[in-house]
Amino acid sequence: MLLLSCVNCSSNGLQYDTVGMSVGYCAEHKRVLNTPSVLTCGRLLRKDLLAPSARREREQHEKRYSPAGVCHLESARPANGTTSSDSRGDLDLLRSDPVATVVVDYGRLPTKIVSLAQLNMLPGARAELALVSLARAYVARCVDRQGPWTSGLHILWWTRKRLPEEPHLEINDIRVETPLPLIRQMDLAKWALLILRLALIADVAYYARSARHPIAKLQSLAEDGAVASDFSWRKLLRWMSSTGTRRFDDALPEAEYERLSDSLHKDPFDGKAG
Repeated sequence: MLLLSCVNCSSNGLQYDTVGMSVGYCAEHKRVLNTPSVLTCGRLLRKDLLAPSARREREQHEKRYSPAGVCHLESARPANGTTSSDSRGDLDLLRSDPVATVVVDYGRLPTKIVSLAQLNMLPGARAELALVSLARAYVARCVDRQGPWTSGLHILWWTRKRLPEEPHLEINDIRVETPLPLIRQMDLAKWALLILRLALIADVAYYARSARHPIAKLQSLAEDGAVASDFSWRKLLRWMSSTGTRRFDDALPEAEYERLSDSLHKDPFDGKAG
């Protein structure tokens, strides 16, 4: 059931699997999630699934859970103030963390791209987790509103720059207890974070298919990386640094990125959706 909870939703940029803070935050409903593993809503966009599957699952999920607010996963009833909160005091406490500050302010600045750019500049695995999670929800929302796939262009390019980099994961970034040795927990967490990078690229590639842009060829990138790595983050990073990077550059050379970027800045849609 954890896969159907707020922990696994792209709108919660503070948590994923074993990585993150002890509490979550829903950027859709702007609420602190005190018990995210037992909460959900009809807008769930699963982090563990690529865009086509995540969107199909969301359609099914909305048949049971309201999209209007946070719900209890078991009963589907609206969550109360003890399980989630929008109180000023709780939000102020969450803002004591630099990553959580940007996540809480997401959507309150002139454009969401501004917040995503701030996350891109922050160091550490938790900042990247927030960036990739919220970016996947942002691009999905833009496409839902009839926006172009290029709404995620800059985020896509930032992720390209990270492809050969090891996630900067620290012991304090592990949020739950598991029976695995600590070193194995860290290894699996790094693997999961690397897969999320590829999932973001694969999502944008999926949305680009209608435009018949060569980037659409990267729809299988996350699945191919997972098969090649056998749950080893070191194998996956080597694959991303060589095969993954080469495939990305073939589909979106820097000159093409710059051309699209120039045209995007002339588009009144740019940065206003999501």
